[in-house]
Formats: sequence, C-alpha cells, structure tokens
Amino acid sequence: MGLFGWKDKDLSHRILMVIVTVAVVLFALFFFVGYSHPYSENPDFIEPKFTNVILWFMMLVFVLAVAVTIWAVVVAFLRRGKGQKVVNKVPVAAISAAVVAITVVLMVGAFVLGSSSVVDVNGKNYEDPMWLKAADMFVISSLILMILATAAVAFAAIRSYLNRK
Repeated sequence: MGLFGWKDKDLSHRILMVIVTVAVVLFALFFFVGYSHPYSENPDFIEPKFTNVILWFMMLVFVLAVAVTIWAVVVAFLRRGKGQKVVNKVPVAAISAAVVAITVVLMVGAFVLGSSSVVDVNGKNYEDPMWLKAADMFVISSLILMILATAAVAFAAIRSYLNRK
C-alpha cells in the first residue's frame, strides 16, 4: 500500500492523470486564449497571455520530478540496506549503483563539454555561459540516455530471441 491507502500503481496513475489534465488545460488556454497578444517590447513578436503560466508549470513539474527522483533513490538504497544485493540471480545493488554513477558522470561530462557560444534568441544575444552549458547538458545527456535505452532494449530482445533457440 502506498499513500492514502491506495496501491502504488493506482496512486501513480492518478498523479499522472492530474498532471496530464492540467497540462492539456494549460496548453488549450495557451493556444486558444490570447495567443496573438503582441509582445510589449517589440510588437513584431507575439507573446501569448499564458506563456508565463506554462513556463511556471513546466518548472514546477521539473522540480517535483527531480525531488521525487532523489527521494526514490534515497529510499531505495535505505530500504535495501546491506541485504538483497542479488535478487533472483540479478545483481540489483550493482546495477543501481552503476545507473546512478553513469547518470552523474554523463551529466557532469555533458556540462563540461557543452557549448557556451552566444545564441541569438528573438534578435537578442543570450550570453550566460552557465545556462548555455546547462541547456547543452540536458540535450546531450537526454540524447545519449535515449540511445543507451534503445540499445539496452535491442540487446535484451536479441538475447531473448537467441535464448529461445
């Protein structure tokens, strides 16, 4: 049982549905209410009325996702403790530690290697090197993690297919 007496599956499903519903409503408002509102500093650009609401919602979801991820990792390591290093002949402790280490090394490496070149945004130069590198870090690490996930799924599928023969 999870929080509020619900099963973990039901709780996560309800949370997902709430987030999706709020996102759909906000994006509908974004596109259908005041979308062609002119930008105050330059009327050649548009600034939809709900731009700030969308940005704050995305930041909130991101911060909550990071917080829940950190909480889940800490709880998982604390619950496992020194026991259950191997479950059903699978070295779960080693896999968990490797995933955390690879993710941290990947993020730090992508930040260090990320570009801090000036970017032109709506006719203005964006020059903050820390945020430029942070943006590159998320793009690079996301792409690498997607490639690694695809490779892992392909490896598992091929291995499963070969083991059946």
